[in-house]
Amino acid sequence: MKKIFLLVCLALTAGFSQAQQYNLGIGLKLGASNFLGDIGSGDVARDFVYNMEIQDTRWDVGVFARYRLNPIFAVQVAFEYARIQGNDANSESVERRGRNLSFTNDLLHLNAKFEWYPQLLSVSDVGYRGRYQLDYQTYFFVGIGGVYNNPKAELNGEKVALRPLMTEGVKYSPIALTAPLGGGFFFTYKKHHRIGFEFAWNWTFTDYLDDISTVYADPSQMSTDPNAAVLANRYKGGSFIPDAVQYGPGSPRGDASDRDNFMTMSVSYSYLLRTKNSFYRKNYSWMYGRKTRWGGTKAKF
Repeated sequence: MKKIFLLVCLALTAGFSQAQQYNLGIGLKLGASNFLGDIGSGDVARDFVYNMEIQDTRWDVGVFARYRLNPIFAVQVAFEYARIQGNDANSESVERRGRNLSFTNDLLHLNAKFEWYPQLLSVSDVGYRGRYQLDYQTYFFVGIGGVYNNPKAELNGEKVALRPLMTEGVKYSPIALTAPLGGGFFFTYKKHHRIGFEFAWNWTFTDYLDDISTVYADPSQMSTDPNAAVLANRYKGGSFIPDAVQYGPGSPRGDASDRDNFMTMSVSYSYLLRTKNSFYRKNYSWMYGRKTRWGGTKAKF
């Protein structure tokens, strides 16, 4: 039984012990982003991805570094530049079309993720040819980050920053905490070249990524900029649209009970660098063997 157990352990960890000499990867990612907040599609507000509008999907680019702590855990640090947007004109809701608000927001997102690699969902030797040239890994993560954001709206063909206008009579910070969570997978070729895919759902601690949260404010509570009142209330009448009085000061403009979130999906390429990792030498030295004074290798089993 001991020999069988040892052989099983070797099968599960042999690939990792070789690959993890290359435990630092630096790379680029490119993908798409979308937004979940107070602007969305549908005739009623819906949760999660069901409230997203496909035509509002925009881009996400970034750089990242990943350090593999051991076969089970890794840490990834990333800096991403993503654009999100929303438009009431795309909604099936007559109330939202009457509200007639829109925004774009370029996000600068710095985040750190703690990754978990379940062994049952990974194959260290794709094809099982004994060469370990192609490695497949699946992972899940949770993290923390910060996002700098600056929502804007279009007026007379120009983009106008909304935060300084205090459209709801509120001063909110351009920086918000985030809590990314999600998962991904990647293939590693010849220990150095890694191609991956990742999905991240980024919970935020702000409700103002779209500049919409609570109620319509009185113009006296806003900035003295004349654009403030214009961009705070862009009511547009029409068939079945509620009366303008329902869009006056004190009336609901957004839903403050839910924070804004954004999603990213990306493909990535990273190059792995060979580094020394004391964890592996300390805990898996028997996999490498111990050199004798005659220059040979003495097996530990």
